[in-house]
Parts: sequence; structure tokens; C-alpha cells
Amino acid sequence: MPLERLPSRVPDPDPRERALARTLGQCELLARVLLARGHDDPERARVLLRPDLGSLADPYAFVEMEKAVDRIRTAIHRGQRILIHGDYDVDGISGTVLLLQFLKLMEVDAEAFIPDRRDGYSFTAASQQAIAAGRFDLCISVDNGTNAGTWIERIQAGGCDVIVTDHHGTSDNVAKAFAVLNPRLPGAGYPDRDLAGCGVAFRLAAAVAQAFSRNRREGDEFAGFLVDAMAYVALGTIADVAPLRGENRAMVFHGLRALAVSKSPGIRALLDCAGLSNRSPEAEDVAFRIAPLLNAAGRMGRAIEAVQLLTARGYQQAQEAAKVLEKHNELRRRVERELVERVRREAELHDDKLLVLAGDDWHPGVLGIVAARIAETTDRPVILISFDGEVGRGSGRSPGGIHLRQAMHECSHLLSSYGGHAAAAGLEIRRDKLDEFRAAINAVADRALVAPTDQALDGTVTLAELEPREVRSLDLLGPFGTGNPRPRFMTRGVRLVGTPVIDARSGDLRFRITQDGTLRPVRQRSGARWFEGVRALTGPFDLWHSPRVSLRVEDGPVELLAARIFTPDGKPLVAAAR
Repeated sequence: MPLERLPSRVPDPDPRERALARTLGQCELLARVLLARGHDDPERARVLLRPDLGSLADPYAFVEMEKAVDRIRTAIHRGQRILIHGDYDVDGISGTVLLLQFLKLMEVDAEAFIPDRRDGYSFTAASQQAIAAGRFDLCISVDNGTNAGTWIERIQAGGCDVIVTDHHGTSDNVAKAFAVLNPRLPGAGYPDRDLAGCGVAFRLAAAVAQAFSRNRREGDEFAGFLVDAMAYVALGTIADVAPLRGENRAMVFHGLRALAVSKSPGIRALLDCAGLSNRSPEAEDVAFRIAPLLNAAGRMGRAIEAVQLLTARGYQQAQEAAKVLEKHNELRRRVERELVERVRREAELHDDKLLVLAGDDWHPGVLGIVAARIAETTDRPVILISFDGEVGRGSGRSPGGIHLRQAMHECSHLLSSYGGHAAAAGLEIRRDKLDEFRAAINAVADRALVAPTDQALDGTVTLAELEPREVRSLDLLGPFGTGNPRPRFMTRGVRLVGTPVIDARSGDLRFRITQDGTLRPVRQRSGARWFEGVRALTGPFDLWHSPRVSLRVEDGPVELLAARIFTPDGKPLVAAAR
């Protein structure tokens, strides 16, 4: 709901809100959000609140799934060696582990291979060497391979068939692999285009399980494995910022529950290392606590170390592997902090709509994280490139307003390679093309870039309405993330109580507000830059926020996660503070 359409006061209760709440047996605040998001049909609302795995499409909806499964069946019956070719991010790692564990369950001779980040993305010379050295007969990719035509052609010419499972790439120059399973490709056949790489791998495992079961119904052993394996789907889907709607939401909903009760030594050690051994993880825990640990292996060490953790057979072995990842993550934090400061200073010297910055000694493993932080603080798309000699590899992040991969596509004649999504993309470029690329992609930005749009509001609310039971009911709409944001409300006419403080450990800004005698705490993540602006608020102001109940206390307190503050004259405080 746009700001200008919001009423100046909280409206009288919508009779539809009360009716829907009674029909569902839920709180009226939850019904308010359901109506705001267009879920006015009670039956559809029930399905939304209780995602059902039975709603997943038949994995054989992929046009080439039958062909892929037949090749895997042949490999199993002939005792052929299978290599799972993953990627060095959490999506690729989790999908690789999922398929590896599944094939091990079937007593298949299978191994995992994940290229080093320095070798480049997807299939490379290192991939061909690993396949030849291991004498593999079949290679199954996870989260890569769609456009790796040259290398896949060479690998198949050497006698190893390749099945691609991926969600990246374009319809141009699709690799002539034995089979390609990518829901984003035209004619792929699968109805949900939003699957992450691990989600595609999961659908392949489900199809193979059906093929080895009667009447294409998974047997008990396969069914139990697939339910447990949703923990890997949750890890990869959330970490890859895939939209949490449709099948992704259903799989992540059940995957988080599988994560919480997993008996895998690797997952248990990972949760312990992330400080989540005493409670069920939420999507935000995966994004901000678990994913950084797994990603640290690929960023600062070798991604295969994360695979070794997740496939550990005993808890002691898993603990030792987790400690390795923890050390990588500590190093990652230190390197990241140093690079953020350097890039931030350099960013202040440029006024381009899309920042393209490069350096010779920037650690390639943290470029994506640093680009995301600079994009967040500058509200501009950012591409950071690290050069090694004449070749540079980079990562870009966009806060919205431009499709990064599409923008790179329009400048592809200047790039050695590129790929990714709308909000995150990577590239390889030669040094002598950098200035021309910077100018070209900013020309694209001049034509295409629009101001990032704020998340739509789910209505207005008073502080008094935000009781723990009402707020806790909103969790039924989760898991929250891209494509399914946490509910956000407007509360008008609040006043500051006391003096705001900055959390020394997290950098969050914390303050309290009051409205008609009701007091609520507010937190703004990494909000130090708001401190002076908030402290200067002397009159009533308006707040956009997402309420949630503290996880530390069973019945509260309710805390408001601030999104935007409007000064008494109606101006956004964030913009004024920059």
C-alpha cells in the first residue's frame, strides 16, 4: 500500500477481517495481512498457512527427467562411477550433499567434486581433469552447467555423460549435455520456475526414488530419506535468496522442521556451531548464522570442506570439521571488515548510478558480501572486481531497480563470462576492458535503473494491537524471505521515549516508542547512521516496522524491527540522514 493511500488514522475494523479470522480460527491481525496480500478465500488461506508437500509437481514434469533417470538407472545397474559436480556456494554444496547421500543410500559408487573458486564458476579444466582422473562414467551437476557447452562437450567426448541440474543461465548456448534439468529454460516443462539449485537436485532424487519403487510411489526408506533431505533444500534455498513462494515455501517450511530434528552428525555440529542447538532454526537463522559458516569454506578455504562436514559419519568428526569452518568464518569476517572500509571510502568518490570498483589485492572470496553491504548503504547497485594479473573476477549486488544479469548481458561483448540473477551476479573480465565496461553498464543503468521500491505495507496498526499472541500468529505466514516478506505495518503518531542507544556488538540502533500509553521497543539493524536523526525527534512521528516476539522469552516482549521512520513533517528519516 503506497504511503499516500494510507489513512491519517487507524481505520475502523474491516468486517471481512473479523469474518476471515473467525472462519480460520486465527487472530484478526493475521487476517488483516491475509486480506492485504489478496488471500480472501478461506480455503486458499488454509493451504497457505499449512503448506502441503502433496502440492509439489510431478518431478517428471521436466521434459528431460525421464531421460536423466534412465541414464542414472543404467549407471546403477552397470556399477558405473558417478561424480556429483557442485558449486562453491551453499546452494551448490547442499544440493551436492543431498544427491551424494541419496546415491550412497542406493550403494552407488559416487563422489563429490566442487571446483575451487579460483578455477572459476561451473565446469572448467579442473572439472575435466577430476573426471578423467577418477574414471567417472556419469557426471551430475548441481547449481551449474547450463551454459558450460565447451567443457561439457569435451567431457562427453572423453566418455563421461553429463546430466545438468541447474537454475542459472540463459536460453542462449545451452550445453548439449545428455540431459538438462533447469526450470528457467523455455520448454523445460516444470511449472515452478523459482526452484533453487538444491530444489532441482531434490526433484531429481524424488524421480529416481519413484523409478526404483512400485507404481512410482516412493518406498518407506526413500520417503524417509526425502523428508530428511528437505533440511538441505531449506539451507540452499534460503541461502541463495530464492523466492519463498510456491514450491520453495512448501519445501523450506518442512525443511526447517527437518533441520531442527535432523540426526545427521554434520547438521547437529553445524547448528551447535551457529548457536542454535537449543531452539528450532528460522529462515533468518539460516541466512545470517548457518549460511555464512558453510559459505566460509568456499570463500576462504575449499568448499569440499563443507561437504565433508555435512557428510561426517560421527559427531566427533563433524565437530572437528565444524571448527575448521568456524576458523574460515572468523578470517572471512576480518577480511570483510577491512575491505568494506576500503571500498566505502572509494565509493564516496564516485557518483555513478551503478558502482564498478576494482582492486588488485581484494580477496575474491568476500567480494559478494562486501558488494551487498555497500549496495545496502548507498542504495546503488555495486560490482566489485578483483584482478589477478590481466584477468579479473567480480561479484555484483543490486538493492533493486535493475536486473544485474540482464545488464551484464547487454555488455557481454566486454566480458569473458558472466551469470547470476537479478539481484546477484558474477563476471570475469580482462583488465583492458574495465573502463569500457564501467561506461557501458552505466549507460544501461541510465536507461533501465528505477528507484528501488519499498515493500508494500500490510496496513496500519496501533501499538496496543501488537500483543504477543497476535504478533506470534503472523509466524504462520513464514518462512519469510524474498518473495514472502515478513509483514510490515505503519504505526502513526508515536513518540520517542528516552535516548536511543547503539548496540556495541551488533551495531543495531535500539530505542523505545509510546502511543496512547503503550510502550514498545524498536530495533533497526545496523542503524548507527540513524542515531542523530532519531535522537532529534521531538514530536510525533510515523514508523514502518515488522513486529515480532522475542525468541528469548515465551510470551514476549514484542519488538518492532524498524524499516523506515518519517519525521513529523512527513520526510523519510533515512534519506535525510544520508
